[in-house]
Amino acid sequence: MAMCGCDKITDAIKTDTSRWFSPDLVIKAPKRSPINMIRSSVSVADETQELVPNATPPREEDYTYSDEDYVIGPTDVVDVSIMDLYAVGVETTLRREVSDSGYIDLPLLADRIKAEGRTQEELKEDIKDAYSPEILRDPIVSVSVVARRQSTFSVLGAVERRGTYNVIRKDMRLLEALALAGDVWQPNTKYIYVIRMSKPRVRRDPNRVARTGPRTEPLGELPVAVPPGTTLPGPTTAPASRATEPTLEDLDRLVPGRPATQPAGLPPPSAVLRLTDTSSASGTAPSTGQAVPATAPKTHKWVYTNGTWVRVEQKPATAPTTTPTPSPTPNWPETVELPRPRVPQTQPVTPQRDTDPFNWKRIEKTDLARIIAVNYRSLQNGDPRMNIVIRDNDVIQVPRDEVGEFYVMGEVARPGVYSLTGRLITVKMAVAAAGNLGALAWPENSVLIRRVGHNQEQVIPLNIEAIFRGGASDIFLKRDDLIAVGSDIRQPFFAVLRNAFRFSYGFGFVYDRNFADIAAGSAGLDSRRFTRW
Repeated sequence: MAMCGCDKITDAIKTDTSRWFSPDLVIKAPKRSPINMIRSSVSVADETQELVPNATPPREEDYTYSDEDYVIGPTDVVDVSIMDLYAVGVETTLRREVSDSGYIDLPLLADRIKAEGRTQEELKEDIKDAYSPEILRDPIVSVSVVARRQSTFSVLGAVERRGTYNVIRKDMRLLEALALAGDVWQPNTKYIYVIRMSKPRVRRDPNRVARTGPRTEPLGELPVAVPPGTTLPGPTTAPASRATEPTLEDLDRLVPGRPATQPAGLPPPSAVLRLTDTSSASGTAPSTGQAVPATAPKTHKWVYTNGTWVRVEQKPATAPTTTPTPSPTPNWPETVELPRPRVPQTQPVTPQRDTDPFNWKRIEKTDLARIIAVNYRSLQNGDPRMNIVIRDNDVIQVPRDEVGEFYVMGEVARPGVYSLTGRLITVKMAVAAAGNLGALAWPENSVLIRRVGHNQEQVIPLNIEAIFRGGASDIFLKRDDLIAVGSDIRQPFFAVLRNAFRFSYGFGFVYDRNFADIAAGSAGLDSRRFTRW
C-alpha cells in the first residue's frame, strides 16, 4: 500500500527517475518487451472494417473455367472474308460491327444476317448458306472476331493504367490482369476486390398486393342461365334409393374449359347450377306452398377452388313457410357448386400506396454482385489460392489508401498541418513529427478530435504519456484528425522548480543589479555605497 501511495504521489508531481518535474519527458524504458495493439477505431461511431461488407474469400468454382467458343454479341466487331465475291480469285474482307439488335449487313444480300448469339463457326455457316447457290456456287467464307466487347474486364483504383481490357483466353488469371494494368503502385495494399455481377433473384411475397388500381384482367365467359321449366339432360326417372355420389372425374367435367364430352345426366359446363338434395323418394321437388320439413337431412356440397374439388358440409337451413316452384332437376344426392367467373366490379379497388414498386427491398443483396476479397500479399508471394480466374464483365477494384491531412496543436514544438499520404500514422508518430512535447505540456490532458460523419465530430480523451509507456493502446490516425496537447495549472510551478537548480563546471560570474550605482549618472563604484548603510 505504501508503494502504491508513493507511485501515485510520484505520478502527481512527476518526480520519478525518468524525469525531474518535467511532464513532457514521457519516455521510460520498460522492464520487458510487451506487444501492444494499435486500434483503427476508438468508438462504435468510428468503427471501421478491414474488409468491405459482403466480401467473401475465393471459392472452389473461382479456379475453374470452361472451354466454350465465344458467343458474338452486340457492338462486337467481326471480319468476314469471302472468296470470289467481286472478282474470281480475289478475297474480299469486310469489317462489320454487330448492331444493337444483333445483325450485320453484307453486300449482295437482301436480308441481314443474325450474328448475336452465334459462334464464329455458326456465323460462317449462316453466311455460306445466304450466298449459296444463287450468288456463289461454292462460297469460301471465314469469320474472325476483332473486338470481343462481350468478354472484357475492368481495372479501377490504385493501378498504373486503369481501363477496360479484353479477356485474352478463358483461363486468364488475376496476376495477368494486374500485369496488363501496370500492377499496383501503392505499397500498403492489403486486399484486392473482384466484383462479379450476377442476375438478381427477387423474393416473391405472397402477401403483397401488386394491384394498385381497378381490375383490368379480362373476364371469363358469363354463365348461361337456365330458364324455368327447362328439362336438363339426365335420367328420366329418379332412383328410389339414394343415388351414388359422383366421382371427381364427373365433377371435373363440369368445370368450364374441360373436354366437351359429358356423361349422361350431367349439365353442360357453361351452366352454373345448384343441384339440391331432397328427401322425397320419388325425386320430385316440393310444390308451391308446401312447407319444408323442420328436420331436413344434413347435406354437403362440392366446391371447385384453386384447381381442386373440396367437399363442404352443409347444415340444415330453416326455410320459410312457402317456397317457389323450382324447375325440374335431376335427383342428385348432394349439392354441387360450379366455379363462377369473376363479375366486373362496379367500383375500382381502393388504391394502396406501394412503397417498393420495383421490388428493390425484396432483391437478395448477395445476388446483385459477388465481391471476392483477394489477399494481395499472398497473391504476390505466389499463393495459387488467390490467383483466381477472370470472367467476363469482372471489375477488379484496388482500394486507394486514405490520403489527406492531420493536425497537431497545443503544447508541442512545431504545431501545424501534416500530410497523411496513405501511410498508417499513429499518435506517437504524429507527436514525433511535431518535434515532441513542449516545456509546458501535460500529456495526460490531450484530446483527439475525429470526424464521424459529414457534419459531426467526436472528442476522444488521450493520455499520450500512457501511450508512450505502453499503458494504453496507440491509435491509427485518419484524415482530418486533430491532436491537441494541453497543459495544467501545476506545470508552470514545475517549470520554476526544475529551472531553479543549475549545475555548472568551472568558474562563472553572474551580473546583478546590486552592483550598480544608485545615483543616476554616477561614474562608477565608490566606497560611499557601502558606508551609507
